[in-house]
Amino acid sequence: MRLGGGIRALAMASTLAVAAPDAVVAQPAGELTVVVPTFGKEQLDVGLTSTQELQFNSHPYDALIGATAAGELAPERGLAESWQMNAAATELTVKLRRNVRWHDGKPFTAADVVFNFGERFRAKDATCTFCGSLKTDVKEVKALDDYTVRFTLSGTNPTFPATLSGRDTNFRLMAPQSFKKTDEGYQLAGNPIGTGPWKFVSFQRGVEARFAANTDYWDKARIPEFATMRLVPRTQPATRLAMVRAGEADFAFIDLRQAPEARSLGLKLFASKGATITILSFLGCWQENIWCHNTLFRKAMVHAIDMEAIFGRAFPEGTGHRVANSVWIPVAYGYDPKLPFYDFDPEAARQLLKEIGYDGTPVKIWVAPTNSSPETPEIMQLVDGYLRAAGFKTEVTPLEFGAFRPRYAQPPQNFPANYAAHLHVNAAGARPDVIHNLTISWISQKQGGLIQGYWDLAKIDAEYRRLHQIASLETLRRELLKLNQETWGEYPFFTIAARNVVAVAGKRVAGWTPTDYGFAWHFETIRQAK
Repeated sequence: MRLGGGIRALAMASTLAVAAPDAVVAQPAGELTVVVPTFGKEQLDVGLTSTQELQFNSHPYDALIGATAAGELAPERGLAESWQMNAAATELTVKLRRNVRWHDGKPFTAADVVFNFGERFRAKDATCTFCGSLKTDVKEVKALDDYTVRFTLSGTNPTFPATLSGRDTNFRLMAPQSFKKTDEGYQLAGNPIGTGPWKFVSFQRGVEARFAANTDYWDKARIPEFATMRLVPRTQPATRLAMVRAGEADFAFIDLRQAPEARSLGLKLFASKGATITILSFLGCWQENIWCHNTLFRKAMVHAIDMEAIFGRAFPEGTGHRVANSVWIPVAYGYDPKLPFYDFDPEAARQLLKEIGYDGTPVKIWVAPTNSSPETPEIMQLVDGYLRAAGFKTEVTPLEFGAFRPRYAQPPQNFPANYAAHLHVNAAGARPDVIHNLTISWISQKQGGLIQGYWDLAKIDAEYRRLHQIASLETLRRELLKLNQETWGEYPFFTIAARNVVAVAGKRVAGWTPTDYGFAWHFETIRQAK
């Protein structure tokens, strides 16, 4: 079963095509230095990390289900050579590759998959982004033979293959022999062991991580061209850019607004297309006594904001693209390319406010930038200006994201109704199966959600339960399309852009082929200039 749509990979400079499987592979040579914003929790155990750490810790490991460079789930770049869901969408059978070995030489088998998804990611101490949903959604993981695994699910879930993919989640497989059992779960014992294109060499907290090319890698087309890779963290985007410009680094992630400067310096730019979707969220609107529970008030906010102008300011050419859908990006189930953008019509906004008798209760604007949206302050400054010009009163509060997150993540939510609405820029993962983003962003915490950002929780919870009864993937696509079209007319929030992850490269780098619309960075595909 292959999932996803056909969108070509984007790069703002030429990238080299991945070699054919039977191509002659040159011996890796030289060292690749990559600068990332942060090492996050500084954990190489993926059971203890989130998708935010994948730039740092994913390189020695493989995902079970892979994806093409264009973002379609496929056997490429994954340890599963095929998979099949039963008719009821309650069991997934996965066939594994037979030519895979762990970095210590041991064969990779179905027992290793059972360990990862049946034990490590379900342990008490497992805190990865989707570890909680794995515990809820999966009843049993069983090896049928050395190269066949069956996942028995707790209910109907035709999109479950996406949960096991490198595109949508941070599940990466680690060797059971890397761990020792503890009372709370598992602890790394010695160097981490994976099956990936890079082997772990060393790690100094806050300083650097080193990896070596896996010359025995199962996918000969993705054996790294560099013999070693050094990762260093630098929190300041100006520092990351300067290191590449000075030749101290070969490759670095930069802020979107640095793209024009990097071009002017003659540096190469590459992008992972649509890795996140940036949304102006209207939070706390599920409360019936708050102004934004009223659809006409949300419509007034949307008409008051010139999102096209904001996009042009915050997203330089090649760093993102506008989408009219809410949490749907072009490869997502239920995406509608015909949905129009909301009109910028401040006069209509004023009339709506007059119609509903808006009393001047302020709109709370939370300015809480994240690693996925450092452009938030500029976006919110513009939003504030547009709202004020249309007759809204506003109150702007800047704070660290770590201080803001508990307002939605720790029940009960803290978005008091003495404000008309609470606005926040959320840069969610693209997650083309959509269901995962409905879980994280829309449904109630009682239903298993996190942000509960939809304005009518009873309605969306019922719809979510209904969607989870659908076994046919094609039927689910049609129902998600209907939901997309219906909610577009409710103004649940305002989509800003499908945001690219942008990297700058020096003269020793010729190309990079990540997986679009997801979290699979694939640094082994960074190619050397000849």
